[in-house]
Amino acid sequence: MKKNIIVVAALLAGLSLQASTIITINNAPSINTVKVEKITVSVNVTAKNAPAAGAVVSILQNSKEIGGAITDSKGNVSIKIENYDGKPVDINTSQKGFQTVILHGALLSSKSKFSVVLQEMMASTPTSKTIEVENNINGVISDSEEKVNSLNEKAKTNSEKAVETKENAETYVSDKEKSTEEYRKEAEEKAKKAKEDADKAKAAREKAEQTQSQIEEAKEDREKNAMDAKAQREIEAKQRADDEKNRAESLKKLKEEQAKENATEAETKMKKDAEKQADKAEKETKDELKKTEKEAKEKADAEKDNLKKEEDKAKEAKEKAKETEKEAKEKAKDAAEEAKEAAAEKDAAEKAEKEAEKAKAAEDKFQSRLSKIEGKQSKLESKRDKIKSSQSKLDKKIGKGKIDASKATEEQLKIDAQNLKLDADQKKLDADRKKLNRKFKKK
Repeated sequence: MKKNIIVVAALLAGLSLQASTIITINNAPSINTVKVEKITVSVNVTAKNAPAAGAVVSILQNSKEIGGAITDSKGNVSIKIENYDGKPVDINTSQKGFQTVILHGALLSSKSKFSVVLQEMMASTPTSKTIEVENNINGVISDSEEKVNSLNEKAKTNSEKAVETKENAETYVSDKEKSTEEYRKEAEEKAKKAKEDADKAKAAREKAEQTQSQIEEAKEDREKNAMDAKAQREIEAKQRADDEKNRAESLKKLKEEQAKENATEAETKMKKDAEKQADKAEKETKDELKKTEKEAKEKADAEKDNLKKEEDKAKEAKEKAKETEKEAKEKAKDAAEEAKEAAAEKDAAEKAEKEAEKAKAAEDKFQSRLSKIEGKQSKLESKRDKIKSSQSKLDKKIGKGKIDASKATEEQLKIDAQNLKLDADQKKLDADRKKLNRKFKKK
C-alpha cells in the first residue's frame, strides 16, 4: 500500500529526479601497485653457542638505515619500520670481537623472523661476511605496474565518456520536465496526505511487531535457561557420585619437564632461513600485486560497463520523460484513492498495536512471578557452591592423609545431609516452575 503511494509521488516528480541523478559520476582514483606499510621484524642473534646480548642490528635500503636496535639479554630484537615498500634490504649485525654478518637482498614482512650466528674474530678472519639472499621481487613489481597503469588509463577514458553521455541526457530531460510541473503540483498534496497516513500505519504495525518479538525472545531465553539449568544439575549430581568413588585414589605424580635448547644454527641455516623469509615475503607481495591487478581490471571493466549503462539510461530517460508527461494526469486521480486506502491501513495497524500491548502485559506478569522463583533458585545454587567448597576441602585433607578417618566420615555425613536437603528444595522449585508455566500456557 505505502509502496504504491511512494511510486505515485516518484512518478510525479520523475523528470526532476532524472535530471538530478543523471550527472552522478564515480571518478575513483587510479590504483597503485606499490604498497607502503608499517611492519615489525624480529632477529635472534647468537655467538659461541649462546645468546648475543648487546649486538647492533641495522636494516638498510639503498645504503640508508630504515630501522635498527640492540639485542636484549636473550639475543632478541624487534625492529619497527614505519614505511616499508616491499623492496630488498640489507640486515647488518655486528658486535665487538665478532665478524659482522650482512644478509644482502632480504625481503621483509610483519611475520619475518631472522636468525644470525656471529663468528669470533681471528687473525685471518675478514671483518664482515655477506650472505646473498636470492629474490625476484623487482621484476614482479615492474610487470604488475605496467598492467595496472594500462588498466587505469582504460578506466579513465570510459569514465570521461560516461560523463559526456550523462550531461547530454540531462539537457533533454530538463526541457521535458517543465511541461509536467502543473500536474505534479495538483497531485502533490493528496500524495503527501496519503503518505502521512501510511507512515502512521507503518509505525503502529512496527510497534506491535516489536512488542510481539520481545515476548517471543523472552520465551526462547527462558526455555533455554531452564534446560541448561536442569542439565547442569544432572551433571553435578553425577559428578558427586564420581567423586565419592574416586576419593580413595591418590594424586598422580607430575611428569618431569623436558625442555632442551635448540642447537646453534650455522651459516647454511642462516641463509636457508633468510631465503625462506624472502620467499614468504615475495609470495605475500605477489598475492598483493595480483589483488591490485584484479582490482584495476575490475575498475576498468566497471567503467566500461558504466559507459554502456549510462548510454542506456540516457535513452531510457528520454523515453520516460515522454511517458511521464502523460502519466502525470492519471496519477493525480489515483493519489486520492491511495490516500483513502492508507487511512484504512492505519486503523488496522493501530488495532494490532493494542493487541500486542495486551499480550505484553500478560508476559510481564508471568516474568514477575518467574523472577521470584529464579531468585530462590539463585540462593539454592549459592548454598550448593558452599557445600562444594566444603567437600573440596575435605577431599584434599583425605587425599593428603591429614584427617582422622572417623572425623572425615562425620564431616562427610554432614555434607551428604546438606546435599539431600538442597535436592528436596530443588524438587519444590521445579514443581513451582512447572505449575507457573502451566498456568500461563508456557512450554
